[in-house]
Amino acid sequence: MKRKYSVLFFFVPVFALLLGCSKGSDYQAPARPTDLSYSVQIAGATTAEPGGDGSGKVTINLSGKNVTSFVVSLTTENESFSVNGNSGSVIGIFSSQPGATTKYPIKISAYCNTVKVDTTIYATVYVKAAVEPGTVLIWSDEFDNTTLDTKTWNYETGNLGVNNEQEYYTQDDANIRVKDGNLEITALKSPNYNNSGWDYTSARINTQGKYEFKYGKVVIRAKIPGDDGTWPALWLLGSNITTVNWPACGEIDLMEEGTVTGFENILSSLHWGSDAMQSRVVTGATTGFHEYAMDWRADHIAFYYDGTLLYSHANDSSLPFNQKFFFIFNVAVGGNMGGTTINLGSGSTMYVDYVRVYN
Repeated sequence: MKRKYSVLFFFVPVFALLLGCSKGSDYQAPARPTDLSYSVQIAGATTAEPGGDGSGKVTINLSGKNVTSFVVSLTTENESFSVNGNSGSVIGIFSSQPGATTKYPIKISAYCNTVKVDTTIYATVYVKAAVEPGTVLIWSDEFDNTTLDTKTWNYETGNLGVNNEQEYYTQDDANIRVKDGNLEITALKSPNYNNSGWDYTSARINTQGKYEFKYGKVVIRAKIPGDDGTWPALWLLGSNITTVNWPACGEIDLMEEGTVTGFENILSSLHWGSDAMQSRVVTGATTGFHEYAMDWRADHIAFYYDGTLLYSHANDSSLPFNQKFFFIFNVAVGGNMGGTTINLGSGSTMYVDYVRVYN
């Protein structure tokens, strides 16, 4: 009897094992992504220019069945994008081969949970050559018309009650005009102008709300006045001045000169609650035209006179010089930099040949 039980005991687990193997015949493999469809649209592509407009921008469209997500990798650009679901699109930009038409690989991984299907497709894309900063003109006023362009410029009028200035700003032709390819702003002795109580007139214009910009190279060619009491300036203010006021909005003085600081001693300054300022004598600034320039970037602002660096000041996110600014051109009379000795004559006009903004 013991031997019989022993044998019976031996075969029972074998029988159970055989039954377990028979259940394995119903096993199903995990679902895999299927019916995968990918396409690439190249920005600006035409029959004549199949590589696109040079921006390098592409839209990659994705779809499939049994797909929980996609991962798209632009390996040449070290960029990856994820899309959840069984369809969608991503936008990428190729830039690693500027100035050439290149066949770029696009690696796409389709997932059904943990099961992955990899595919590599290609897009032949044209990418424009890299552009050096300060070489592409994006805006200018050449003052080649016969009147001021009021689609770009605003007149400021009256005495603004700042800096102890003594002028009354007007938009009279005697104070401001466009002639012979130049903007002319002239300070004049005008006793009790229009019964205002102010004895000097001049002009001040700005581009607030009409042309405002952030970063770039600015070049202004100008001849500045040299009469006692004049205070010419080519400068900019932050466009948020109406909400945060001065100096929190930031001020950039590209060119400023006053009787008090010395004729032809040109100042370039930054104001934001603290100040940065340097100056240099520009010989002939009151008798001929000179170029005053600024290279304004996210990490610095540099000032140049006739192509020669004056100084550079670091810029960062703690400063207000990372927003849009607008231009102001004016000739003040008297005040903090104009002084108390005022003798206006034939040398009281500021001439501006052009103002240009580059990338």
